[in-house]
Amino acid sequence: MKPRVSLSTRILMLATVNAVLLLILLLAVARFEFGVGPRTFLFAPAHDRTLSVAREVAVDLEQTPPQARTGLMGRFAHDYGADFYLFKNDGMQLAGRIVELPAAVRDELTRGQRGAGRGREGRPRRGPPPDRGGFPPPRRDGPPPPRPEDDPEGVPPPREGPRVDQDQIYLFELQANGLYWVGARIPVPVEDDRPLRGTLLIAAPSFYGTPLFFDFKPWLAAFGAVIAVFVLCWLPFIRGLTKTISRVTRATELIAEGDFDHHLSEERSDELGQLSAAINRMASRLAGFVTGQKRFLGDIAHELCAPIARMQFGLGIIEQQAEEGQRAAVDDVQDEMRQMSNLVNELLSFSKAGMELKGRKLAPVDVAATARDAVAREALNEANAVRLDISGPLMALADREFLLRSLSNLIRNAVRYAGSAGPITVSGSRENGEVVVVVADSGPGVPQEEIDKVFAPFYRVETSRNRDMGGAGLGLAIVKSCVEACNGRVQCRNRQPAGFEVEIRLTAVPA
Repeated sequence: MKPRVSLSTRILMLATVNAVLLLILLLAVARFEFGVGPRTFLFAPAHDRTLSVAREVAVDLEQTPPQARTGLMGRFAHDYGADFYLFKNDGMQLAGRIVELPAAVRDELTRGQRGAGRGREGRPRRGPPPDRGGFPPPRRDGPPPPRPEDDPEGVPPPREGPRVDQDQIYLFELQANGLYWVGARIPVPVEDDRPLRGTLLIAAPSFYGTPLFFDFKPWLAAFGAVIAVFVLCWLPFIRGLTKTISRVTRATELIAEGDFDHHLSEERSDELGQLSAAINRMASRLAGFVTGQKRFLGDIAHELCAPIARMQFGLGIIEQQAEEGQRAAVDDVQDEMRQMSNLVNELLSFSKAGMELKGRKLAPVDVAATARDAVAREALNEANAVRLDISGPLMALADREFLLRSLSNLIRNAVRYAGSAGPITVSGSRENGEVVVVVADSGPGVPQEEIDKVFAPFYRVETSRNRDMGGAGLGLAIVKSCVEACNGRVQCRNRQPAGFEVEIRLTAVPA
């Protein structure tokens, strides 16, 4: 059996797949047309934040003596949740807690020193003079900068802050110890007031768990915005669609059970509104057909009552005047007339119960007393033992005549088809505001594929309809009509290991 997936779940899945495919398409266009990939969205903000922090550290270094720089690194480590270190580009640590750099980090750190000469110790270098760390030397062309004494106000021009090269921010992951390392080339002030080229190293246990590198709040806000848009756009549509479909499903179930008076709303102007209108028209036509059929059967049965009564009266006279050799033929005719009379009576009962479905006034009925009357009427001998298992007063909202007729038909069927297989039980109880009456036997039951058909008029499991089996197939149909006339429900099932039971549910009356 295929697993059942609700329509709302399918729509949600389709909307999610649609959003994912649209996102993939947008990322592909951004990648091939503009050179922007997913890493750009993740690493570009981290790059900018690291550059800003590096500039802040460079500014603070100008105002911090060398012996206090380790404390400065500790303050930044506390503020940003990562370890801060200050190194010269030859690998010498200047500030921060003592750390042994991994080989990959040391290679990145000293890369700017390779091929730059022989150092700062005054030994000769080849090539152009060093630039004291890679920062551009002062420009020699153009007018010299104004001196303080040349300024009419006597105030020197503002000094530019230390320069942090954006292109020299680099980010890499070291798999050896699981740390993320970020390095920024920054100027480090020295005693002669000429900046030394150094590197600020930042180490964190993970990229996504460090606020300096990855700030989840914008992503969380974006995800919340997507969810809000989805809820505002899709949820009302899905809710209205599934609600209307549920109403249509419930209406069709009621129509299948014979309740043709249920009317669907036709307010929607789409296909579901058209479907509701079509179901309403179908229910009206079916109600007309069924009502006409029952009225037709009732009229025919009523019209047949008088001729049958006259024929039975005439047969009684013939029987009195018949000779001994003619009595057998007269008995056969009388038997046929009794069969016809029973059929007409059942047709009248079926038609009456169906036509008075809405017009009968219901009242509290003692279910136990009604069941006792039905048992006394149908269990005529000890061979057809019927056990009554209803304890205490059990009141239900029903029509006593219809309830008595229903129980009588059920007991009669059980006696006829399963009376010799074992005892027949009539039990009653109260469940969740309902009175439940069950008539059960120990007979052969009904084929499982026939269960849904037993309440149909003129239906019989025994298709031969011979006189020995009796009945016209209206017994359970009358039961269903009578129970529905009492605003109740009836259903049947096979028992295990053997047997058949019919369950009637009626509205309970508070004690």
